[in-house]
Amino acid sequence: MDENYLLNTSLSQRLFHECAKNLPIIDYHNHLERKDLTGEKRYRNIAELWLLSDPYKHRAMRICGVSEDYITGGAGDKEKFRAWMDILPRLVGNPLYEWSILEMKRVFEIDLKPGITDPEWLWEQTNRKLSKPEYSAQRILQIFNVEYAAPCASIADDITAFEGTGSIAPSLRGDTMADLNAETIEQLEGIVQTPIFSLHDYCQAIRVRLNDFHRVGCRFSDHALDDGFEYIPDDGRNEQRFITWKQGASLNCDEKKRLSSEILRFLAGEYAKYGWTMQLHIGAQRYTSTRLRKLAGPAGGFAGIGNCCDIRSLTQMLDEFEQGVNGMPKVILFTLNPADNAAMSVLSGSYSGDGVEGNVQQGPAWWWCDHLYGMREVLETISSFGVLSTFVGMTTDSRSILSFVRHEYFRRVLCGWLGGKAANGEITASYEALRKLVEDICYYNAKKRITE
Repeated sequence: MDENYLLNTSLSQRLFHECAKNLPIIDYHNHLERKDLTGEKRYRNIAELWLLSDPYKHRAMRICGVSEDYITGGAGDKEKFRAWMDILPRLVGNPLYEWSILEMKRVFEIDLKPGITDPEWLWEQTNRKLSKPEYSAQRILQIFNVEYAAPCASIADDITAFEGTGSIAPSLRGDTMADLNAETIEQLEGIVQTPIFSLHDYCQAIRVRLNDFHRVGCRFSDHALDDGFEYIPDDGRNEQRFITWKQGASLNCDEKKRLSSEILRFLAGEYAKYGWTMQLHIGAQRYTSTRLRKLAGPAGGFAGIGNCCDIRSLTQMLDEFEQGVNGMPKVILFTLNPADNAAMSVLSGSYSGDGVEGNVQQGPAWWWCDHLYGMREVLETISSFGVLSTFVGMTTDSRSILSFVRHEYFRRVLCGWLGGKAANGEITASYEALRKLVEDICYYNAKKRITE
């Protein structure tokens, strides 16, 4: 892998090296541990940094037949590292092969050659560097030139660590608000020092917390609309449903969906009031292997791609958001099913906002799709069905701090794709026009989301 990896034309090389390469990173949604980013987190060895928190790598190891003991089980860190090094040469064609090389190069200045580099040497070299203060989590953010990172935090989480950090702010994970649970209610009551008996009380408590989140820099929320999501308009009975649930009675599936839809409507209006961006992650099938769920937990890297999105539900929900008192929040639609790409891109023209660029837009290739094939497909659909210049660009959505190399990977894919299009006569070959496009997609469009 040389400096022109994925850059097959002189124009694509110029766009990357002169425009994209050195731009700061705005990572508006990830699952990193906030205490790591806001504290003085150090890593005990390369396995902890490189493997233990990365479900992408775990999934690849399972596919290659590695025992779960060497993935999330009881094997030692060095044994897990050796198991990963054993299967890495087999991953040619999978983005993890290139990502792993980039991770070693950018953070440790080591030219990893899978199948050739001696694992024992790599273990010793990386661990020696990790023992130094300059390899803390915060220092790694500086290596990647991360200007803003937004790890997920739920509504009742302690967010005091974000105060005064500037470059680290929470992205509000909204699922525990929309899908009611007693633990969240109890925690909220303790935080706001007010009992919650009704839906009105609940919304008031959430308003208090949203103000707290905004004060520490939160500008993004996130909701999972998993496979089977259905939106149901208000029938005027959701206050009573909440009271019934709060008093200990169970709700049937339809009642739960109605109450969840009501809470989403309320939250969208609050996000619009604050000027936040509401991220909707659509289409994950999170229940696959019961065995792996028990072994590795709900985020263990074994989820699948669900059915195509219920477009009728989605558009009805967005339409009602738009008609709310505070109007439509800015929305990013992430789809896990590639069959939904065109449908999501088209919706960028269905819910415009006066004076707002890309008010509703398709997000970057997400989860199982954030590779060369998936990124190119999303670029094709956004440019064909929407307006590419408003695209908010890449975010990692990852649990591994080394995944910031995916911004470089995305920038290479973008510049290579544009250079190839220009060479084929499909788009302008004007360097100045494409320079502005690259800079906006890679940095400035996301920057606007946290400054406007």
